[in-house]
Amino acid sequence: MSEFDDLLMDDIEEQEAKSAIKSKTPASTKKPASGRKNVYLQSTVGPAQKQEKLVVSDNAPLGDIKYTVSQIFNLPTDEFHLSHAGRTMDPDDTIADYGVEDGDTILLIPVSTAGAY
Repeated sequence: MSEFDDLLMDDIEEQEAKSAIKSKTPASTKKPASGRKNVYLQSTVGPAQKQEKLVVSDNAPLGDIKYTVSQIFNLPTDEFHLSHAGRTMDPDDTIADYGVEDGDTILLIPVSTAGAY
């Protein structure tokens, strides 16, 4: 083989080695599976307001999500409502019923005691 052929073969082997490099981040963590969404839950309850990321199913009842959120934020479920885009979310509905998109924020709003005696 000529010097040119050797260089050409080295270039081909180098290109093959480069194409074999894969991302260390699994594809499954980049975007949730179909029917699931990454949502951010932001607490407006209590002195320590914080935000957590959660992957939720489109068809999971909001009551189940609210229970999970109560465990994450260490709050009783009867002390807050979930709210998206200014609408209080009903526990019997799903996030799909409210048009929640991947990356949206859902707020934890304190239960109002106004007017209670």
